[in-house]
Amino acid sequence: MEQPRQRDADRSRAAILDAAESLFAEHGYDVVTMAQVGAAAGVSRGTPGYFFGSKEALHQVVVGRAAATMRMLAETLRVRDAVGARAPAERVSQTVDAFLSLLTSRASLVRLIDRADGAVSGEPHAEALRDALEELGPDRDRAALVALAMCWFPVSHPGAARLLGVDPDAPGFAEAWRTEVLSAIGLSERSATVETVAAVAPPAVRAKPAPVIALDPAPTTPAAPDDRPRDGSVPKKKKKKKKKRS
Repeated sequence: MEQPRQRDADRSRAAILDAAESLFAEHGYDVVTMAQVGAAAGVSRGTPGYFFGSKEALHQVVVGRAAATMRMLAETLRVRDAVGARAPAERVSQTVDAFLSLLTSRASLVRLIDRADGAVSGEPHAEALRDALEELGPDRDRAALVALAMCWFPVSHPGAARLLGVDPDAPGFAEAWRTEVLSAIGLSERSATVETVAAVAPPAVRAKPAPVIALDPAPTTPAAPDDRPRDGSVPKKKKKKKKKRS
């Protein structure tokens, strides 16, 4: 049976990581102190140092956790793809939904990765989308780029987004914005195939010609012979011969 002290230690460690993520994302690495992290986490000022040693080490763990969260998203989506075959359009739609949901629920993660220039290995947000959309073939990178740009920017730069008429903190933002993202990717204009990203809209149904029903022909009277000349001229009327009187 797990000891209460261990559970308390796990809760304290998680609280420190959450507080540090929020503070580093909001203010940057240089400004934040370990004492501020402890106060925000609800622990003593020395507790962050006890668990992580230094601010630099704490920052590395926080950034690494953010990158791992992104990669875990891609892995989750890949596992879901393996469970059942889905059309490319459905795969893109679900990827955008999951990505937007993660970003809006953890905006601090977005700003942390933006601030952590050089502290994070690779580009975990771009890699996550690229890996999640692997099955799209040649359209993968374009779809990932559009999704990343449109989903990431409003959350990363909320002030600029609001100036441009988009509020990432508004209720229902993710649900409404997903339509714009999918439209920009091309899901409303092109047909969904294995090789392309594109459209959800089904192809237009072509009208089939009405079937020809054979009917018994109605009895007709034979047509009078046509005495018109072949050259199209009007035929001359024949003069009747007068009978001679006896």
